[in-house]
Amino acid sequence: MVKQIDVIANFDPDFIVRDVKIPVFQYNKTVEDELKDGNVTPEFCIDLLECMLLIRNLEEMIVELKDNKGRYGALRQFIYVGASHVSIGQEAISTGAIAGINPTDYITSTHRGHGDSLAKGFFAIKNMSDEELIRRFEEVPQMCEHLGIDYKGKSRAELIDQSITLHLYRAIAELFGSEDGYCKGRGGGMHIADFSVGHLGANAIVGGSMGMAVGAALSSRYLGNGKIVLCFAGDGAYNNGIAHESMNFATMRQFTNGLMSKQFGMPIIFGIVNNQYGMTGQQRGEVTGVDFLAERGLGYNDVAMYAEVVKGMDVLAVMDATKRAAEKVRNGEGPVLLEYWGCRFKGHSLSDPTTAYRSEEEFKSWCCVDPLLSFPQQLIKAGVITEDQFEEMKRKARQRNEDMALKASQGPMPDPRNMFFGLHSDTNSNVVPPEYQNVTVLKEYKPFERKDGKISYREAVIEAIVEEMLRDNRVILYGEDIAEYGGAFGATRGIIDIFGRDRVFNTAISEAAIIGTGVGASMTGCRPIVEIMYIDFILQTMCQTGNQAAKWKFMSGGQPTLPLTVRTTTGGGKGYAGQHSQSLEAIVAQFPGLKVIMPSTAYDAKGLLKSAIRDDNPVVFIEHQNLYGEPSGASVVPLEEYLIPIGKADIKRKVDNPKEGQSATVIAYGYMVPIALSAANKLAEEGIEVEVVDPRTLRPLDIDTLVESVKKTGRAVVVHQACEFMGMGAEIVAQLQLHAFDYLDAPILRVCAPDIPPPSSQVLEKAFLPNDTRIISAVKELIS
Repeated sequence: MVKQIDVIANFDPDFIVRDVKIPVFQYNKTVEDELKDGNVTPEFCIDLLECMLLIRNLEEMIVELKDNKGRYGALRQFIYVGASHVSIGQEAISTGAIAGINPTDYITSTHRGHGDSLAKGFFAIKNMSDEELIRRFEEVPQMCEHLGIDYKGKSRAELIDQSITLHLYRAIAELFGSEDGYCKGRGGGMHIADFSVGHLGANAIVGGSMGMAVGAALSSRYLGNGKIVLCFAGDGAYNNGIAHESMNFATMRQFTNGLMSKQFGMPIIFGIVNNQYGMTGQQRGEVTGVDFLAERGLGYNDVAMYAEVVKGMDVLAVMDATKRAAEKVRNGEGPVLLEYWGCRFKGHSLSDPTTAYRSEEEFKSWCCVDPLLSFPQQLIKAGVITEDQFEEMKRKARQRNEDMALKASQGPMPDPRNMFFGLHSDTNSNVVPPEYQNVTVLKEYKPFERKDGKISYREAVIEAIVEEMLRDNRVILYGEDIAEYGGAFGATRGIIDIFGRDRVFNTAISEAAIIGTGVGASMTGCRPIVEIMYIDFILQTMCQTGNQAAKWKFMSGGQPTLPLTVRTTTGGGKGYAGQHSQSLEAIVAQFPGLKVIMPSTAYDAKGLLKSAIRDDNPVVFIEHQNLYGEPSGASVVPLEEYLIPIGKADIKRKVDNPKEGQSATVIAYGYMVPIALSAANKLAEEGIEVEVVDPRTLRPLDIDTLVESVKKTGRAVVVHQACEFMGMGAEIVAQLQLHAFDYLDAPILRVCAPDIPPPSSQVLEKAFLPNDTRIISAVKELIS
């Protein structure tokens, strides 16, 4: 909904013509050419070779450990447990691409990302000051002692060499499941990350990091920090839904056409690591309809995302293309799509034979352009190194890898008593850094007018968002139809008028990208509030919600914070049927790492939403559509600021002196709370006292408050709108049985929806939804 842009009815005959040429393998320079032109130095060329050797040796270690049953160097019986997706053959891509960006830029990587991780750390170390290098040692004194590293009084060359050794050790330690790994053994080889050098993590889900990468670019664009993102993803990923959603998000024209005051394209390079096979599915001729995946760029903007196909076996070609792309996106002309055309010399994993799905002729043709054959030959021809020096480099690289493998096998293993380390952050943004306190507004904010001190549930949500955006410039808001239109239920109405489109903007109908970008933006400096219109649609986001948002902090060994708030709604009673009326809170509550909130009053909604936005963890905040405008959702909400702690239940109707055999606890949340209160009031007229407890937060669940109430009344009924089977009630009942069993005078009952999808028929839906009559019957059943 953009009134500034008219889409007039016009059906004049025409043709769509795109005069765009996608360069394919245009780079044809040699080391000698680049040295002559002054684009590289001999020392830098040696760095490129050293980095590729670093990668090749780590990957060959995995192969040898698997093939030789635990034998590698001095290791004799080390059983390597973990994924074996090696990138042998792809070293030029990791090395050249990362050499083409700045050390402070971000990358995201793939399940075959050991090389990306090693290269990111390698070039970051090469560009660190002596003070930065020493600080890296000082942060891990026990590791330095374990490795025998003495960094005091060393030359710069020695500091760099020792730092690369430490870097390699921590990478291997992560593969070996050691506490000394970059992710403390929580992530392993498919999820390795080092946030200290801008490596936001590798991803075992094919394409899983693409939304995250765009979110990091969104954050860089908004904060203006000059950083760009290099998003590595394999050819298989670009046939995935998140690839389309992410590239569409990154190319949204509103970033550059003046709708936003900042006209700046998304600073991201999409790097397709095309090794020709997804797993065994062949990209060209079998599972796609194009010869080059770079052709996909034609579908996203007028310049085809400046797409280019690059010789992925030539480290200089990769670096050249990536440098040019980096300059373009850093200047606001992004995004750029690069297809690194290469080959993996091993199977998808070491469990499948190298030539099981490709011919010997094909395989040999790629081996002839092995970057660790062709590039050293160029260096020798150019006089940068001699053959003997190359052999010595290979020997040293092998020896270092063997030494660090042995040390990693002897390193400390995680303590099971600390198993929960990294699951959640215990921090928040109650104190906003001074540089983010200066907020520009386009219109003065005025709180909603109170009527007897009350405002509606919808107004409480709006007030919470606006107040948090006013106090912290890092808070941004986006989702489907949330800008001028104000959201499907009006719960963001008017916010764009205060802050403008730079902080409040619409997205395409791309639920996975909305969550994925929120994850990336939250890890890199922003505090996004994103909206999924209906909780039914969150099923479209399950990978990004459950595999990325929920797990990323834990799998990264606790390195990042993820201050992401996901607002969504539950419906019911409107005849919208089974895809717009579900109550799916138990699904998101299933994922460790997420917090889940479902308030029932305007007071709770405002206080808890403000707490969610300030929390440094991903929070799913569920609002019930029926509460937005109904009197049952309205409540007294003070003008003064207040917060409600996440994870604390509230007693909505208290029983001080329960009658023996004539009392019960009803546990309800969301829209079921006013229905439970109605039932309690009616039961009170019959002399039955009911205490109504609202958990408010479903994860973490305040079981203590629930237990104390049940201890007092001796009976419990759990009410929720979701279907009974595997609903939140099942977990609440299990917890009460565990913690309050001796105080129960009767079995715990549940009042829930039957196990069918929500029906559309008014008659059926009325019978489907829990009501006060069913709650009254359940309580009376317990008392009788």
